[in-house]
Amino acid sequence: MNNTSLPIYNSLNNANKKLKGSFHALPIQNLGKTKDVVLSEDFNARLSKIKELELSLTSPFFDSLTDPNKAIDESTNILKDMYGSDLSLFVTCGSTISNKIIIEAICKSSDKVLCQKGVHQSIYFSLKSQNSDVNYVQDLICNDDAYIYSADPQGIIDALVRAEEAGTPYTTLIINSQTYDGVCFDLQEFLPVVCERAKDIKNIVIDEAWGAWSTFDPKMKEKSAIQNALTLSKKYDVNFIVTHSVHKSLFALRQASIINVFGSEDCQAKVVGSHFRNHSTSPSYPILASTELALSHANQYAVQYSNRINEQCEYLKSFINDLNLFRCPSLTLEEEYLIQDPTKLWITCTTKLLSGAKIREILFNKYGIYISRYSHNSILLNLHHGISNELIGLLTNALCEIDKKYKTKNNLLNINVGDIANSFYILYPPGIPILTPGQTICNNVITKINQSIFDDTSLLIVEGN
Repeated sequence: MNNTSLPIYNSLNNANKKLKGSFHALPIQNLGKTKDVVLSEDFNARLSKIKELELSLTSPFFDSLTDPNKAIDESTNILKDMYGSDLSLFVTCGSTISNKIIIEAICKSSDKVLCQKGVHQSIYFSLKSQNSDVNYVQDLICNDDAYIYSADPQGIIDALVRAEEAGTPYTTLIINSQTYDGVCFDLQEFLPVVCERAKDIKNIVIDEAWGAWSTFDPKMKEKSAIQNALTLSKKYDVNFIVTHSVHKSLFALRQASIINVFGSEDCQAKVVGSHFRNHSTSPSYPILASTELALSHANQYAVQYSNRINEQCEYLKSFINDLNLFRCPSLTLEEEYLIQDPTKLWITCTTKLLSGAKIREILFNKYGIYISRYSHNSILLNLHHGISNELIGLLTNALCEIDKKYKTKNNLLNINVGDIANSFYILYPPGIPILTPGQTICNNVITKINQSIFDDTSLLIVEGN
């Protein structure tokens, strides 16, 4: 074994050693990296025992996920009470399987399905395998600079109404409750309009993968899929099926997912049957236990986490807008039925030298801070429950240091690929110009200049012909 290469183990281990915190997803990965990530020591103590629960016990000593009648059944009943749902199911294979379970349960080849274009790939694949009659409504771009997309609520409503008027109504609507980019449906306003104007709609599927937190948030609860499904299902006799990717925003292990059904007994039975057919017969007990633990914790501490996130967001906006090279632009949403996600914050760089990709690279390689989403000049922060105030401090210190390094040279370094140099740019050592007047600036030169700033190599800029 000593002579065997372990590239996966070694790569993950090295990355984990470098990581100080992630502004992407999976709050659980930030535990132990900074102080006060979780607002309960009792939670930490229980979570530390999760890895010991990788067991193969089944009924009668534990329970069966696909035919529960003991602990899992009791836990799903607790979830039903928490969410007000008619059916709650655990999934330990991720939202990809959750979406497959739902679509196989309710979409037949004879059904007409209207689907938002910007849904997860698993929804596309599942609809294709069902051979459903699907029409997609293209998403809208609401920020050209950062390529931020949103759903087209009015386009969805119009498509539903046209089908009703033509006598060929849709039976199922599938949407995302929010995009990772930071744009949410205002479901409190949108869904009643859908139910009123699409009288023949039978099923509404809401992939709330990134919004498991919203159910517990005091300000966003009324806008969430769960709350509106609970309110509208019986009123309009529509089946609502909501899936949550719990690990993305709450303290659960990766692949933790749940399905909540608000609807008829027939719909519930179909979803249960599809869950039996599609879920692994060997579910992960650590994922299962961590899901239960995470949801209970969120239900108890949601207000505190929401307050912390709001305070962090306001502090970051104020701090970043006082820097020279960074700004937090406001996101303007002109479409009705859309709102901004309060947990997402875009940071834009004002110098041409620094791209979003470069900022991301610097933050991880030099400071151990992980960012996932970026554009040509921006990065996106996801302020999930696992973002401690100490991690916010590490980020602001990093941005401040980057800002200072560029500030003194920014005017002369405000160049871009394709520009024509009007000065000599000389790295010392070795004292050889990397740019001369009249030379077209290429990406390789920009990379060398960036590297010099963070390696503290002297960069001399001499004007001349």
